[in-house]
Amino acid sequence: MHRVVVAACVMAVFGADRAIAQSPAAGEPRFEVASVKPGLSPADAARAAAASGGTFTFPFVGVRVQPGGRLIANTNLQGLILRAYGIESYQLEGGPEWLSSDYFSITAKAESETATEAELNAMLKSLLADRFGLRVRVETRPSPVHTLTVARPDGRLGSSLKRTSPECETTIDERKRTGARSAMPPGGQIPPPLTVVCGTTRMSIARTGGATYAMGGFPLSALAERISSELGAPVVDATGLTGLFDAALEYESSRRMTGPGAGPDLNSTDPLPVPLPQALQQQLGLKLDKGTAPLAITIVDAAGRPTPD
Repeated sequence: MHRVVVAACVMAVFGADRAIAQSPAAGEPRFEVASVKPGLSPADAARAAAASGGTFTFPFVGVRVQPGGRLIANTNLQGLILRAYGIESYQLEGGPEWLSSDYFSITAKAESETATEAELNAMLKSLLADRFGLRVRVETRPSPVHTLTVARPDGRLGSSLKRTSPECETTIDERKRTGARSAMPPGGQIPPPLTVVCGTTRMSIARTGGATYAMGGFPLSALAERISSELGAPVVDATGLTGLFDAALEYESSRRMTGPGAGPDLNSTDPLPVPLPQALQQQLGLKLDKGTAPLAITIVDAAGRPTPD
């Protein structure tokens, strides 16, 4: 699920600094039952598979809400805080050195089987305070903010950004109605990186630093979210474009890998990928401007390894 990064995200942070109480008082929402155990990171799973000679299976990573007022998670403390407080990674500072390295497996159930996602997130806050001793505070400070607009005065878009076809919109509406997952292309073959597939977003970053992002049948807020993740800063969608779009973007990522084989291939004759702002303008006809605005930053004052079940 995409977390939309739009103007409201920036506007909501204006205001005075505030403190957040971490010791849940009587009456604050809590899970009826909750289990917290060591989790399995992708790196741990890969090492275990290599040691056993087995096939590596990518483990579930993240937080999921399930029917019946249930929440499951396999992620690090950073991911748990981001989910509980509804913030992005660039809005979080501080914490122990293992904040993003140690993974935890959580299964929890609310007393009410009809508990909403917002209510479950509030219960997750209480769990973090109870079991991890989490204490945070919030400061509002000037931070980088990027604005996405249409580059051309006549409003014409780039060749790699198009409105979604009526057929794809119908398919997406039907999937929402039936709860069906996005279907794989015919034959189950993974298409080339820049191929747009209806109802999906796909992202890849090569060791050389070249990145691709393709989306089919999504609002431009999804693109803004992708750019926000790449830049580590809020991105405001000020294009004024509504509805669903298909986009295919190729650019030079600032989050390239390190180690042997990383970096540009000096022997390749392929053109080098261009930086993200130029790629947006050349390929999608969109312009990215940088400015500053007040942004709420959540600071971790204290956190410890969870108490055992």
